[in-house]
Amino acid sequence: MARLTDILDDPGLNGVYRLAGPLPELPEVIRLDARHCPDKDGLLEAVGEALRFPDYYGMNWDALEECLFDLSWREGPVLMLVEHADALGQHDLATLVDIWSEAAAAWAEAGRGCVLLLGGGVPPGIPAVDP
Repeated sequence: MARLTDILDDPGLNGVYRLAGPLPELPEVIRLDARHCPDKDGLLEAVGEALRFPDYYGMNWDALEECLFDLSWREGPVLMLVEHADALGQHDLATLVDIWSEAAAAWAEAGRGCVLLLGGGVPPGIPAVDP
């Protein structure tokens, strides 16, 4: 099981992880509570707000992908925690994971950290991280 400190120190470990325990308070963590995202539109709006996407963000899956691959308005690594990820619909969670994974891989090649952490009852196919 990977350790969060190792993941944060090495962009080569970018990706999507499920938390194996409570996340300590870290100032750089962007937190999103999935219980407040009742559907796809709510999720896309919440992610856009949390990551401060530009005004042109269209709140659809393609726009999410475009903005995650850009991030020119943000500096440094991006570390987002989706708390209670099990509150999301299965399709929405899977799509978010797919898009974030692709963006994280691209940012790894550029040497920039990009990590999505999932808390709650997340499918076991997602690698666990020890906070």
